[in-house]
Amino acid sequence: MKKILFIIPLILLLTGCYNYREINELAIVSGISITKEGNDIKLTTEVINPKKEQDASSGEEPEFITYTKKAKSIQEAIRKMIQESPRKMYGAHIEILIIDEKIAKKDLMDILDFFARDPEIRREFKVLIGKNDDILKITTPLEKISSQNIRDSLENNSKYLGYANVVTYHELISNVLNPNKELVLPVISLKGNQKEGEEKENISDTTNKANPYLSGMAIFKNNQLKGYLTEKEELTYNMLTNEAKNFFIRTNNKDNQYVVHEIIHFSSKMEFNKKAKEIEITLKGNAAIADVNEKIDLENLNEVSNLEKELNKELKKTVEDSIQNIKNKYNSDIFGFRDLIYKTDPKYYKRINKDWYKGIFQNIKVNVKVEVKGREKGSLNRGVYQ
Repeated sequence: MKKILFIIPLILLLTGCYNYREINELAIVSGISITKEGNDIKLTTEVINPKKEQDASSGEEPEFITYTKKAKSIQEAIRKMIQESPRKMYGAHIEILIIDEKIAKKDLMDILDFFARDPEIRREFKVLIGKNDDILKITTPLEKISSQNIRDSLENNSKYLGYANVVTYHELISNVLNPNKELVLPVISLKGNQKEGEEKENISDTTNKANPYLSGMAIFKNNQLKGYLTEKEELTYNMLTNEAKNFFIRTNNKDNQYVVHEIIHFSSKMEFNKKAKEIEITLKGNAAIADVNEKIDLENLNEVSNLEKELNKELKKTVEDSIQNIKNKYNSDIFGFRDLIYKTDPKYYKRINKDWYKGIFQNIKVNVKVEVKGREKGSLNRGVYQ
C-alpha cells in the first residue's frame, strides 16, 4: 500500500507539459505569407487581436494585427518580430499559408522544411500560392479575420464550384515525398487597390475597395511552379481526384441556347488496364437541371434522354481535352497516372519509370467513360420558353 501511495504523487509530477506557455504570453498566429525580396525572405504574420477576443466591444481596435520582417531565414524573421510584438509568435492555430509565386518557381522546398521541423506548428493549415504581396493585410467584411475569410472561400469554392482544391500542409508534404505525384495548389490574388484594402473603410462601404479572391490552380513539375490551369482543366483535375462533388456544366445547342446542369453525388474511378496498358476513367453521378435557356419539353422522355446524352458528351470532351492540353503544355502528371501504374503493375512501372516524361506519359492512352444520369428537373416540367 505504501508503494502505491508513493507512485501516485510521482505520476502527478510527471504529467506537466515540458513546453507549457501562458496564453497571455503568446501572439496567436492565424495566417502567414512568405515572399522574397532580393536574397531575403519577407515574412508577414497575421495575429488575432487578443483585446477583441476578450472584449468584443473594444471600440476601434482592429480584429487582427500584421507584422512583417525580412531576414535570411523564416526562423530569423519570426524572431525579429519580437522587436515589435510584446508576445512570442505561436503557430499552433495557423489557418493558411500563402507562398509567393516567385518562391514557388524555385525555392518551395526551402520553405516547407521549416514548417515540418517546428514541433509547435500543426499540419492541417491550408496552403495557397499568392500572386500578390500582403494579401493578409486586407480587411474583409463577412469574416473579420482575413485568413479565416480566405479559408472559408477556399472550402466553399471547392465544395460548390469545383474550381479550387483544398490542400493541407500534411497533404502537400505527402505529395512532395511521393516521386510519382506532381503538385497542384490553389491560387489567391488581390482584386482592387492594396492600400485602400488595408484601411478599415474597406469593410464599412457596401462595395469593397479590395478583395482577396481565388484565381485558379497552380500546376507544378518536380516541385517547381510551371503555370496555371484553365477553369476546365481545374474542374477536370478535381473530378479525377474526387475533389469535385457538386458543380455545374453548361451544354449549348446550335443556336447558342443553353441548359445548365448541376452535377450532384459525383464520383470518379481510375484504373490501369494491365493487358492493354491504358488508363481507364469512369465518371458517375446524378444531374439536376438548374437553368434552361431553350424550348424543351421535360415531359418528353426523348428530349430528356437527349439532354442526358449531350451532358455526358460535354463532360467527356472536357476531361479528354483537359488531359491532352496539360500533357502538351506542361508535361506534368498531376492526375497520378504513374502512381496508379506503380500500385497496379509494379513490373511494368520499373520498365517505364525512367522514360515516363520522355514519351510514355504523352502517349499513354486514356479512355473516358461517363455515366451521369439526369434525375431532377426542378419545379417546372416545361419552362417559361413554352
